Amino acid sequence: MTEQAWTGIYGFGVLLTLVGIGVPVGIAMGLVGFGGLWLLLGATPAFNTLGITASSNLASASLVVVPLFVMMGLLAGYAGMSTQLFRAANAFVGHIRGGLTMATIATCAGFGAICGSSLATAATMSKVALPEMRRHGYNDSLATGTIAVGSTLGILIPPSIMLILYAIITETPLGDLFIAALLPGLMAVVFYIVTIVIVTFLNPAAAPAGPRSDWSARLRGLRDIGGVTTLFLLVIGGIYGGIFTPTEAAAVGAFGTFMFFLARCGLDWRGLRGVLLETAGTTAMIFLIVIGAGLFSFFMSISGLPRVFSAAVIDLGLSPLMILFTIMALYIFLGCFIDSIGMMTLTVPILLPLVVSIAPELGMTPRDAAIWFGIFVIIAIEIGLVTPPFGLNVFIIKGTTPGLNLTTIYLGVVPFWLADVVRLVLLILFPVLTLYLPSLR
Repeated sequence: MTEQAWTGIYGFGVLLTLVGIGVPVGIAMGLVGFGGLWLLLGATPAFNTLGITASSNLASASLVVVPLFVMMGLLAGYAGMSTQLFRAANAFVGHIRGGLTMATIATCAGFGAICGSSLATAATMSKVALPEMRRHGYNDSLATGTIAVGSTLGILIPPSIMLILYAIITETPLGDLFIAALLPGLMAVVFYIVTIVIVTFLNPAAAPAGPRSDWSARLRGLRDIGGVTTLFLLVIGGIYGGIFTPTEAAAVGAFGTFMFFLARCGLDWRGLRGVLLETAGTTAMIFLIVIGAGLFSFFMSISGLPRVFSAAVIDLGLSPLMILFTIMALYIFLGCFIDSIGMMTLTVPILLPLVVSIAPELGMTPRDAAIWFGIFVIIAIEIGLVTPPFGLNVFIIKGTTPGLNLTTIYLGVVPFWLADVVRLVLLILFPVLTLYLPSLR
């Protein structure tokens, strides 16, 4: 192994240490990337790379989607779209045993389509769905477990902030990633509902059936979610149909959500100010991560560590499928200790070249491999968001609901966690599940 590759290994170790002691991941990656480039190339090239990386990223038109989609999600949450979605879903399935949990899954999918954030979806649904499920006698474990896993749909179903971040880091077309996420996202909804059916069949007392809604209530619910449906069709349908670029779709979605906000809340200057300030803060955090990831990725490339790592793994003689299953196990393990953004920015610069190198043996082109790996990473991160002892979604639910025990939530998560692992295995065995829709563009 070359001295440069050893420098990359030491740098990766320092990065893990910094993240472990609580240094924000964007700052940690920037420091390690800059320091590594200084060691390998010298001070002047390191400063030049810092300036080029920062200016090119901040001037990139693709980053415009970040504040627009963030604002879209925040406005939707403030305007009560999640509550309307839950009421509409409950009107159709609330009378079935476990119907409120099914409605929660459907609401998480719909709200994720306009929010793009798992944590925001978890916090919102804890306030919207959990009190209703408790009122109808639902078991706390099943109720909170459903919210925890349903909220992970927020980072998969487009528009997803994590997919945007992956697209920026890897320079993969964002539109292709959004389209590729639709079928795996639909699979997640189906798998979760099947899991609910199985759990409530084995333990009927965990989720008693509620009263049946009449058709007037159902039609009223459909009318109320017209705004959400229209926004989703505008954003995703516009991208898929070639009417909008992702940036234009983000602008259309943000404007449409703002109109919905005005219709529901009027000129609520205090609420609007809060939304804009949170949008600015979240956007600044993402931009810092993008710059840090750019420096770290360039440092990794100069060190040659990704090439050395890929060659070492291939020399082990493992089949391509075994390599992918090993990567899956790695992500599930990392999810116990590292947050979602940290997992993506730390691992993608090293693992994506490996996946691209074995893509021909899997029947994929390098472009297809980048798209497939993006969805694979997001789903693996979803699993990490509900895996103990970290499970950030679980902590969000506990924090918004005083008196809940972490063990109670984790017990409810277990059946859904198993369903997620099965879904990820299917995507490994059948990449067409991810790549079929992008191939039609």
